[in-house]
Amino acid sequence: MSVLPARAVHVWTAHPKDFRDGQWFELASWLDASELLCSFRFSSEADRRAYILAHALRRLALSAVLAVPPAELVFSSEASGQPVLVNPPGELKIHFSHSRSRTMVACAVTCIGPVGIDVEVLDTGNADMSLLGRFMVLPDAQPCQAGLAVERARQFFFYWTVLEAYWKAKGCGLSFANPAITCQKNRTGWFDLSLLAGTAWLACGQALALQSPADCAATLVLDASCFKAGSGNVEVVCHPATFFHDGSRSLKPQMAQHTQCSLKADVFLNV
Repeated sequence: MSVLPARAVHVWTAHPKDFRDGQWFELASWLDASELLCSFRFSSEADRRAYILAHALRRLALSAVLAVPPAELVFSSEASGQPVLVNPPGELKIHFSHSRSRTMVACAVTCIGPVGIDVEVLDTGNADMSLLGRFMVLPDAQPCQAGLAVERARQFFFYWTVLEAYWKAKGCGLSFANPAITCQKNRTGWFDLSLLAGTAWLACGQALALQSPADCAATLVLDASCFKAGSGNVEVVCHPATFFHDGSRSLKPQMAQHTQCSLKADVFLNV
């Protein structure tokens, strides 16, 4: 049975650097055969470990809210490639999304509605604001934003994670065929997203920037259906991925003490 509060989104994060060499085999033991096969295809050990941790974290997060051992969860994929949980216990529909980078992985779980999450490393060499114009209508000040390369990278990858997370929530992934969206910060600290439908802009969701390492950007997006009139506020809570030893050599998942997610407001220069 799910223990998720009706109006909560839970976000788990973990960092590959926090795990010892001997723990990676144990994390990998939670994965199924298809996940392990995918992990072996990475030529980089850092990418392989990020993949293993992201998929182990997804299992930890869903295990914590469904009271099912991580290794017993079964996943499938829709035609779009979006992962789905096979035969989840209980009657509530569980929505989840996960993302990885070499320095941080994250997973979001909720029963409110479609959710997306994305994590990206701040790569100054790929922070091309003009690229965003193919997917998003930026505020007037953004396309010609000047300043230090690292600040441009933070700004670029905030918007990029918004795009990736939003289209994950929609279940189709980022594509040049997608209509443009806008992203405007509101008074609550969330960002209002709107979608171009013909000649009109329609509210399509909200985005929240999450705390992340200095070299990463991480963003959570909820579809507009999560904010129906009269449905109440959405609470976002963060969990560090916590593991403990049970007296043997094996790692076990543990539900960590959670805190309300905080905004990384210093990222948003002129947003």
